[in-house]
Amino acid sequence: MAYSFEDAVEQILQKNEDYPADAYFFIRAALDATVEKCRKPAENPHLSAEELYFGFCAYALEEYGPLALAVMEQWNIATSSDVGNLVYNLIEVGVFGKQDGDRRDQFDNLTPIPVLLNAPYETINE
Repeated sequence: MAYSFEDAVEQILQKNEDYPADAYFFIRAALDATVEKCRKPAENPHLSAEELYFGFCAYALEEYGPLALAVMEQWNIATSSDVGNLVYNLIEVGVFGKQDGDRRDQFDNLTPIPVLLNAPYETINE
């Protein structure tokens, strides 16, 4: 059954309200931007968990600058595992794909979101 991304997000939200719809739309945009930046071939645009996670954080910085961490907190995205949850919720409804060997736990324990989103704005004390 073909249905829109909006319908897929609505289906997820009916079962799981951990993250708002905006977070799902954002991760889709982050995935697209990361695939483009990584210059993945159109026939196999697959990203590893790490590539997608770091791309997600980079895209958050591009879109929200110093407010990126606050936006992620508002969306209940506090860890790399939360990003994995978003991805796998979309996989479960069929709008994202995965390859053999891909696992949700590959998103666990990556560099903390606050470290990545605050790094460009931290000052060095001399």
